[in-house]
Amino acid sequence: MEPSPSLPAAADPVRAYVEWMGAGLARPAVFALHDEAVLGRDRQDALASDQYICIPEPTVSRRHARIRRRGASYFVEDLHSRNGTFVAGERLAPGAWHLLRDGDELVLASAPLVFHSLMLPEPGSAPTVIRGSVDATHFAPVVDTRNAGRSDLENTVHRLHAMAQVSIALGAVTDQATLVEKIMNLIFELFPAAERGFIMLRDDGPMSERDPPRPVAARRRDGAVEDPARMRISHTIVDQVLVHKRAILSVDTLADRQFAGQASIVAQAILSVMCVPLILGEDVLGLIQVDTSSDPHAFQEADLEILSGVCAETAVALKNFQLYSDIKGLLDGFVCASVQAIEERDPVTAGHSFRVAGYAENLAMAIERAGDPALRRAAFTPAQLREIRYAALLHDFGKVGVREHVLRKEKKLHHADMRLLEQRFRYARACLERHAWRSLAERHQREELSMTEFRRERERIEAGLAAESARLDEFFATIVRANEPSISHTAPPPELEAIRCHACPGADDPGFRLLGDDEFAALNIGKGCLTPDERRQIEAHVADSYSFLILIPWTRELAGVPAIAHGHHEKLDGSGYPMGLRGAEISLQTRILTISDIFDALTARDRPYKQALPVERALALIDEECRAGHLDGRLFEVFVASKAWEARGSA
Repeated sequence: MEPSPSLPAAADPVRAYVEWMGAGLARPAVFALHDEAVLGRDRQDALASDQYICIPEPTVSRRHARIRRRGASYFVEDLHSRNGTFVAGERLAPGAWHLLRDGDELVLASAPLVFHSLMLPEPGSAPTVIRGSVDATHFAPVVDTRNAGRSDLENTVHRLHAMAQVSIALGAVTDQATLVEKIMNLIFELFPAAERGFIMLRDDGPMSERDPPRPVAARRRDGAVEDPARMRISHTIVDQVLVHKRAILSVDTLADRQFAGQASIVAQAILSVMCVPLILGEDVLGLIQVDTSSDPHAFQEADLEILSGVCAETAVALKNFQLYSDIKGLLDGFVCASVQAIEERDPVTAGHSFRVAGYAENLAMAIERAGDPALRRAAFTPAQLREIRYAALLHDFGKVGVREHVLRKEKKLHHADMRLLEQRFRYARACLERHAWRSLAERHQREELSMTEFRRERERIEAGLAAESARLDEFFATIVRANEPSISHTAPPPELEAIRCHACPGADDPGFRLLGDDEFAALNIGKGCLTPDERRQIEAHVADSYSFLILIPWTRELAGVPAIAHGHHEKLDGSGYPMGLRGAEISLQTRILTISDIFDALTARDRPYKQALPVERALALIDEECRAGHLDGRLFEVFVASKAWEARGSA
């Protein structure tokens, strides 16, 4: 294949290039690549013209991607761009290197490029070329002169460029494991003579003799990964670095009086070594060591300066991770303490929010194993799982505003109302007896009954009182039965109407009813134990939860917590509350929370107003809700298949 005519002439033959047809260009623009080039929207003054390719498209990030040569091969890496980097239609994971092959289509956001290799890979092959949308002043020259004899200024610029690349790499890392992997890759790029490198870190907190660092990564230039737990290290070198908090460079350990006689160095055949502590303030977080056993003069002072710079930036990154972990733990502790404080207002439901959070997290993690491809594509990231967990923990936070006698209501009538009803029935019996015996006394006074007549009248009254007392007992037993809440809709006892209409004589008034209108209405509740007014008070906790949660300055990763919690009583058919959302208006995270919340409400053993249902019965009831169009049947299938209600170590 011949290079594009727009490719600049070069002393070395061009072995690869990339083409791009930009808006307004009559022919493809061609760019040459050397060992490394950054692709982005704007010029970068810190980089040489042959190390940066400018593609002035608005969708391209300022520093979008970079291409780097490894031997005869070329790799591309996305630099955490906003709109992504695609190869053959597949989006690259930020920070991961992807091998480029001849003819690969490389798309930066909306800017399409094509990579071409002009010859078979071979060691030490010349630079590559890229096709893109810029004017000719931004083309990279093909001739690679960077390995020619450099002046001191050129060497300094090279080191600064290397450190800039370290800053870019470390700045894009968000966790310690990725940071360690990045550093191990960079070590062999920055130090071509290095044969081995390893990192030792302390778990957290300041360094101490009682808590020494532990090896977390070790690798050799050939790519072999060593088990950190079995890695051989020179404690002489490590102890010197940690105790004195200073870097060590030994150009030739065999000639170095400080290390020549040390058995650990001799056993590992270390000829040249650099070891630098990871220091931030007064804290020593660990160290990085680079060594070789083949070249006694592999490392110089300039190399130590570069490694010291890498360690300084690494220490800052590690401290940031530590601080982030501390803040995360603080937030998690505050959330859990807040939930526990709220649930203590209603001891009978204590633990509900924690159980729901566990079920929701288990279900969310199981989505990546779902049989439905659409659900698998919606698999959640660790940050999204944390967002779901917080929403589940805080979904009932608004109950802090619900009055306790409503929040703790166990039966259709409040405990005080039932005690008042008991006293009313006793008063009714007392009034009946008072009227009966008073009537007997008045008749005896008027008619002067004989002993036989008086005894006969007394027996008649006692029989009537016994019958009326039995009737009142039946009335009260009916009320007690009707007072029990039911899980599903149940018709109230028909005898309630008779009780409501029954009037008893009072002591000084014409009479009174045994059952008031409010009591009758409460006992006629078909499902649960809440009156319409009390249900409105309970349902208001959803809006109250949202009003509270939106006041918290959530981070971008947790910004969805209020909305997820707000919709946990919504139904797919619009019959839920508080907003009556339908279908796609309800997020997948909220649907997960809804199923988990209902399952715990059905199976909880701490509810005094109902018996805990067996898992099989609870699942059958939720399945009925799915068939009725209230809940997401696909998610429920995953819930059942994964047994999300069972405890897991990660939940």
